[in-house]
Amino acid sequence: MLALLLLAPLPAQAVNSSDCLILPGMTIDLGSAVPGQIGAVEVDIGDAVRKGQIVASLNTSVQQAVKDLATLRAKNHAQIDAARARLDFEAKEFSRSTELRERGVVAQSASEERATAYEIRKRELEAAEMEYELAQLDLARAEAELEVRRIRAPIDGVVAERHLDPGEYLRDDGKIVTLVSLDPLRVDVFLPQTEYRRIHRGQRATITPEMTGSAPAQAQVVAFDQTIDAASATFRVRLELPNSDHAIIAGTRCRAEFE
Repeated sequence: MLALLLLAPLPAQAVNSSDCLILPGMTIDLGSAVPGQIGAVEVDIGDAVRKGQIVASLNTSVQQAVKDLATLRAKNHAQIDAARARLDFEAKEFSRSTELRERGVVAQSASEERATAYEIRKRELEAAEMEYELAQLDLARAEAELEVRRIRAPIDGVVAERHLDPGEYLRDDGKIVTLVSLDPLRVDVFLPQTEYRRIHRGQRATITPEMTGSAPAQAQVVAFDQTIDAASATFRVRLELPNSDHAIIAGTRCRAEFE
């Protein structure tokens, strides 16, 4: 009976107001899939960026030259046109030779030579078409080599830090800029273990930023620790705080009062 009483949920009641910290929804240190010299950085701290926007690029002079060459090859139809013209000519010659052989004007060996020449021209056209397809693949690869050196924003957000400038070398594990998302924001609260059973996903809380002029706002619990920190006898609760008008500033300390 005592064990059942200990495991029973505690009566619902408001959790006391607790200190909290408002953080960006996401923080991304943006680098590149390949190392290289920085060619350009298009943004600076405080700039808003959209998902897919180019924020920086590596030096691409070599890759651009390869791409230009691949573009010329990919647009070249001359080999196909020439091979098709030769095939058309051989087709006419083969047809005429067949007709003359049936009439007994030319020997069978001459007709067979024309048939062989026709087959050769067919293979030449197939080879030219294959070369054209390979040129398209080379162009796609050259464009991919260029694209991988264009660093695009993976989210809508704001530039929090710029780490490198044009001319500097980006290493494998280097970062060019740090981006943060400001809608929604993340709120972290550390509560004493005595409040653990009163917290659940979807629970709402009133967040009051300590910054002067900031109004209280509603947030919702999206996650919380499944273990208690033994050293501090606390657990972390994470809330999501809508911020579509960017009125709430990330990094601000706050007070959280759970319903």
